[in-house]
Amino acid sequence: MGALNGRTVIITRAADRGSALGDRLRALGADVMEIPLTRTEDPVDGGSALDGALTRLADYEWVVVTSPEGARRFADASIRYGLDLQALRAHGIQLAAVGEATADAIGGADLVPATQTGSELGDEFPLGSGRVLLAVAEGAGTSFEERARAKGWSVDRITTYRTVPVEMAPAVYGDIAHADGVAFASSSAVESWVAVFGTLCPPAVVAIGPSTAETARRLGLVGVHTAEDHSIAGLADAVARVLG
Repeated sequence: MGALNGRTVIITRAADRGSALGDRLRALGADVMEIPLTRTEDPVDGGSALDGALTRLADYEWVVVTSPEGARRFADASIRYGLDLQALRAHGIQLAAVGEATADAIGGADLVPATQTGSELGDEFPLGSGRVLLAVAEGAGTSFEERARAKGWSVDRITTYRTVPVEMAPAVYGDIAHADGVAFASSSAVESWVAVFGTLCPPAVVAIGPSTAETARRLGLVGVHTAEDHSIAGLADAVARVLG
């Protein structure tokens, strides 16, 4: 019998993406309710900034990606230009990612912070004086680039995608009231939740890391717990610990 048998857990995701978290929770016996709060779209510039950056990748010492969606879009665009990101590492271009799932989306990275936040990546980033290409979502925070610039790097920020809200059916509000918990894998997921539902949430709120937990508390959610291992697997284990 799984640790989450008989429990209903809500997870959030973009409408056009599947969920590794959902698969892990189901394996633990949970009844998983996936609520797509947003969908991803091309950036306002239609991807021209990304295309331009790929034509001058040789100018950079580091490429930094901060989300699985952004990493996938960067990797897909690289393929269109005939670029092999992993082969570029042999020519002195290093890759950094916020989180293992983000690193996996580009085939691996040279630097992944222990805590999956932009600020932690900035703290672990080396001193330097070259150029960094930072690929992010529209509206992403600036904590990484602030720390990288303080360490001597020149950071070029490009937007690879944006998220837009999904219209919610009224019945979903009732479903939330009967769920046991909700799991958040990012601060942006919390912000999207509150934008749609306000502070309505199940009794247990489980966050992937301290930054996400802090966002949840700041926005008024209660019953917030934090995963000890700041990864998708760690988040699923934390849900099992809280609700099991």
